[in-house]
Amino acid sequence: MNVHTILDRTSISVKDILKRNTSALEMYQYLSGSPKVQSYLRSANRMAVSRLGYTDHGPVHAEVATWNALQAFDILDQKFKPNVVAEDVGDTDDARMVVLASTYLHDIGMVIHRQDHPNSAIELARPILEEKIMDMYSDPMKATDLLSFILHGIYSHDDNTQCLTFEAGITKIGDGCDMTKGRTKVPFHHGKVDIHSVSAMAINDVILEAGDDKPLRIVVAMDNPAGVFQVEAVLIKKLSTSGLKDHIDVHVLINGERLLLSKVRRLHVDVDLDEEEPSSTMSNK
Repeated sequence: MNVHTILDRTSISVKDILKRNTSALEMYQYLSGSPKVQSYLRSANRMAVSRLGYTDHGPVHAEVATWNALQAFDILDQKFKPNVVAEDVGDTDDARMVVLASTYLHDIGMVIHRQDHPNSAIELARPILEEKIMDMYSDPMKATDLLSFILHGIYSHDDNTQCLTFEAGITKIGDGCDMTKGRTKVPFHHGKVDIHSVSAMAINDVILEAGDDKPLRIVVAMDNPAGVFQVEAVLIKKLSTSGLKDHIDVHVLINGERLLLSKVRRLHVDVDLDEEEPSSTMSNK
């Protein structure tokens, strides 16, 4: 990878990585084409960026987070059965649809307030999703089961909430991996200069790829070590409650030198990844 490459977040389209004639594509077309959903996402971004000075939480974040989540899904699906499959609710396409929907809609609760926004997102997303899922699936019981998976993924994207399904963990990974400088450039240029914004402005790209020692490797390419703070404050914190942390390696690439995160963590406050978490119901393939 060229170390000077900077991810253009606005060019990402989830449609480019979805197969034709799938439930995931049908759901994406519905959500991306819904005036209500797109209005909620724009309003969420006004709350986050204009009123609170936070990072992007709007339509572009929805696309990038979902793109990341689907990449992680395809890599980890080689080792694990999604809970949708393991619990005999549906097939892999259904599980991918669950991940897509929960990731795309996870932040719409920001239209109400940052505080308690996962609960707000559930309330706003449920009627939007219920109408479409009941139309997609002839079996109302299956449709309701899949809706429950999506709502769990939306609720569990919060840093401190433990994910209890593979699909929810993937949503959290997708969200956590959207931390490049493009996400924070508006508040930064409007004068919000703190460790969070400075750290994010150091990150050029986040690459999800198959790993060697662990199934998924997340490589964070940055200009300078300030970006490590963002890795620990955002990504590592989310991984710690994803239910998948033991199967992921996080590396940093600083000006072309690839290092394990543990080798540069001394630069910043440590984040405990070994705290006790509930036993997972995810199944190895």
